Amino acid sequence: MIPQIPYGSIGLGIALICIGLAFYEAEATGRIVILSVLALSFILPALFSSNTLDFVCMIGRLVLGMVCFVYWKYKVAVP
Repeated sequence: MIPQIPYGSIGLGIALICIGLAFYEAEATGRIVILSVLALSFILPALFSSNTLDFVCMIGRLVLGMVCFVYWKYKVAVP
């Protein structure tokens, strides 16, 4: 049997690393926004069990990771 590569887990791991880097560089209000969106994306699927909601929250975490990556790169480039 051919092993399957867990692309979703790899993408989520990279997104969480980017979120952590952006959290490190952000000001107080930015940290609150990052943490609240991230917590919401993990709490919603735990409260309401739905395949569609799981998928939407996973996509939301990946988009949040991409936005945090762009923010982190902007903060590094522009002091």
